[in-house]
Amino acid sequence: MLRDVALRLRPAGWPLPPAAARRRTLAIAWLVIAAQLVFVGGWALGGALEPHYSQIRQFISELGREGAADPWVFATFMAVWGLAWIALAIAVAPSLRTRRWPLAMPLALALAGVCAILVGPLRMDCSPILSAACRSREAAGADSWHYEAHIWLSLAIKVALLASGFAFARSAWPSQLGRLVLGGALVLLVAGVVTFFLHHSFHGYKGLEERLWAFVAVAWAVVCATVLILEATLTPDRLQAHESPIQGRGPAEPAAVGIDPA
Repeated sequence: MLRDVALRLRPAGWPLPPAAARRRTLAIAWLVIAAQLVFVGGWALGGALEPHYSQIRQFISELGREGAADPWVFATFMAVWGLAWIALAIAVAPSLRTRRWPLAMPLALALAGVCAILVGPLRMDCSPILSAACRSREAAGADSWHYEAHIWLSLAIKVALLASGFAFARSAWPSQLGRLVLGGALVLLVAGVVTFFLHHSFHGYKGLEERLWAFVAVAWAVVCATVLILEATLTPDRLQAHESPIQGRGPAEPAAVGIDPA
């Protein structure tokens, strides 16, 4: 079932990578999925180890702030997550080599990965959710340079991952898959702009808001990895059997099911 859907969405003429590349891609894709479990499990574990920590109220990054109980947990799962995005970029690149903007999506994914890795050691000074003094310092611009770097890198992760969606849509255009990804990216762009301007309206639920966006990123990673798995396990015979009727259809032949050419 999933294979049939993937074949219908697959851009016509998209080349199948060599067997060796498909085996490597398959291994990377499964590691990327495993890394998402480490990411989500990491913030759950870190929250359980942190006294009085609220997954609803507090940011994920607060698990690694100065004075946190176990900041190494945050640094570890962010590093694993970042390496997963870089690995995904490496796995995606061969499939896009003959498409438009072949390096755009891999570079965006790699950028997100590098930023995620750097976020761990560049720790927050304090908790802006729990500490009024921390919020005052933040408002006055008195934060440390690594706090500011942490904030900007966290934003860069979101921007880079969103850009990877637009880049893939361009590479896959004008296929159904390209249109589907473009539609999803536009919805997320609008949602991101709205939540940015309404950020202060989520007082008391900022941790939940951040985790919802984190789950969107996780879903994007899983979708990309799943597509790579389907590609890696697709045989040339199956692909030829799928594309032969499409290639053999003449320009005047009706493509819709149920239309009688007579």
